[in-house]
Amino acid sequence: MTSAAAWRLATAIRDEVPVLATAPLRPGFNRHDLSRYGDASWDLGPAVFRENARRCHVTAHFDSVPDPTVARWLREYLYARLNVEIPGFRPRLPPASVRQVFNRARRFFEFVSAELGRCDLDRVDQALLDRYAKILRNSRCRPVVVTRLLDVIFDLHAYRAHLPNVALPLEPWPGRTSSQVAGYRYAAEENRTPRMPEAVIAPLLAWSLKYVTLFSRDIFAAREELLRLEERQRALTAADAVLPPDQRRARRRARLRIFSMTDDA
Repeated sequence: MTSAAAWRLATAIRDEVPVLATAPLRPGFNRHDLSRYGDASWDLGPAVFRENARRCHVTAHFDSVPDPTVARWLREYLYARLNVEIPGFRPRLPPASVRQVFNRARRFFEFVSAELGRCDLDRVDQALLDRYAKILRNSRCRPVVVTRLLDVIFDLHAYRAHLPNVALPLEPWPGRTSSQVAGYRYAAEENRTPRMPEAVIAPLLAWSLKYVTLFSRDIFAAREELLRLEERQRALTAADAVLPPDQRRARRRARLRIFSMTDDA
């Protein structure tokens, strides 16, 4: 076994490792009960505190990727982004953004696979990266979108110490940033948006203060009640899961009858 292969084997991430190794979790969730590295899908919802986050935005489905090599590289790259911060370069990836980065990385990995016949980053050279950047710039994507797509390439080099198998060996576009390669030009201008008139801002501010001074107690109480209801729902679902279908349906009908009687009372 070569030294490179031995290093990769020694640093490989075990399938049973929890994906959310560092992110704070919502109340009621245990880190060891969540998605693990080797799972076909990752559900990062327990670490997303925004209530309006759509489920499809906080999940990653690796079994949806036809090429198993691309799926492995995606898993390794996303794990590093979720759990490793590079000061001055990249913070940890917010779990709510996992699907966006999944799609961006998949696009690059599948391009490499199409160009080389298989997804092998060791064979990637600057000419291939230039072709990818040119395709993106010639597409209908805005420069700011192209910048985000090219960020993946810069990450694969910057995170190389944390990517046993999918690190990019060469430094892409030395001395340039992803926005410069994308052709993004930012010009700072004074904000020309008209100020909100007093007749609009005054009642808006008054109601905003009421949410803090008057309504906050009810809002927090409602939130606590919702968490209790969700916890009970998970407990009931887990208890029903071990029952045969006919017993499960009978138990649920009984609960519904009790609930309707209570509601009538």
